[in-house]
Amino acid sequence: MLLLIDIGNSNMIFGISDDREVLNTIRTDTKYQKTGMDYYIKVFDKLIENYDMPVIDGAIICSVVAEVSPLIINAVKERFKIIPISVDHNIDSGLSFKINNVHTLGADRIANAAAAYKFYSGNLIIIDFGTATTFCTITEKGEYIGGAIMPGIGIAAESLNEKTSGLPLVDLKAPENIPGKNTEDNILTGIVIGHAGAVERIINDISKETGKTFSVIATGGFTGLVSPFIKAIDYIKPSLTLDGLRILYKLNS
Repeated sequence: MLLLIDIGNSNMIFGISDDREVLNTIRTDTKYQKTGMDYYIKVFDKLIENYDMPVIDGAIICSVVAEVSPLIINAVKERFKIIPISVDHNIDSGLSFKINNVHTLGADRIANAAAAYKFYSGNLIIIDFGTATTFCTITEKGEYIGGAIMPGIGIAAESLNEKTSGLPLVDLKAPENIPGKNTEDNILTGIVIGHAGAVERIINDISKETGKTFSVIATGGFTGLVSPFIKAIDYIKPSLTLDGLRILYKLNS
């Protein structure tokens, strides 16, 4: 079995897979401090406890949080006696990168792009609704030609609360009324519907500037909240990043 690790700014997702699919996952908060190696070993044990033969013979990690990565890599070495593959721009992804400063491209975006190119045909835009909302643009020839990054809806809600004296921190959900009839609905309309509108604008402008038609794939923790308001989304793939890690491991092991 293969251990898959996706370290994001807000959450970490640990998964196990066989050669064909992701079998089980655990999500936990990303902890920058005061979390030792033993914590992650317990997470690994919880992940595999329901399997009769939990032999982990490979591991791969993508991380956007440099502070956490060494702890988890050491935990993998300690628990499974293997060295995980780390995703970066040098990894064989099946893609060619037509962008500047490719070394700054997030490992999670490389995993998303590799999975989308494997699963879908044609020109593709991958949108990951996480702490940030990121866009990856791939041509039908496997050329990664660029993307976009915007604050995620969670950041938007926190910012309104922190940077104003009278606006509350709302529970993120679809607004009950448009236009909003109270402060909470006003905020939800602005954040959720406004975010959806911004996403559609970026999709349209990418298509206009490139002269290409794209299929749009959505993933990430906030996908279920915002995707109903975005008509341009063609596919929703919650496991896209972990599937990408599984694909990258096959290409590089």
